[in-house]
Amino acid sequence: MMKPYVDRAERMQVWIPIRYRVSGHEHWLDSRVLNISDSGLLFGPAIVSTAPGTPVDVMFSSPVQIGTMPPGQMMCAGEIVRTNERGQIAARFAQCRFVLDDLPATTAAAQRAR
Repeated sequence: MMKPYVDRAERMQVWIPIRYRVSGHEHWLDSRVLNISDSGLLFGPAIVSTAPGTPVDVMFSSPVQIGTMPPGQMMCAGEIVRTNERGQIAARFAQCRFVLDDLPATTAAAQRAR
């Protein structure tokens, strides 16, 4: 049985750092983008296992234009669409915006600053 054709955004393979969290949670986790488009991304490995449909926030800084998104620091809200056995998470963006501040400090860096 053939699957129907689904028009997908062009994916770009990049290996850039990412911060992510389940929406509403205070703590950000670190990972790496594996591929990205202007409609979503695949990242991993992920520390927390989340189910499809879970709202997620991601922050990253792209050195190049990705689809319609210009380069720069972005924060995107979206939802998990799938996970795999390698600990990777695919998320679809609902909205993205530029971040004018630095990415959130890591826990260790934040503790040193106190």
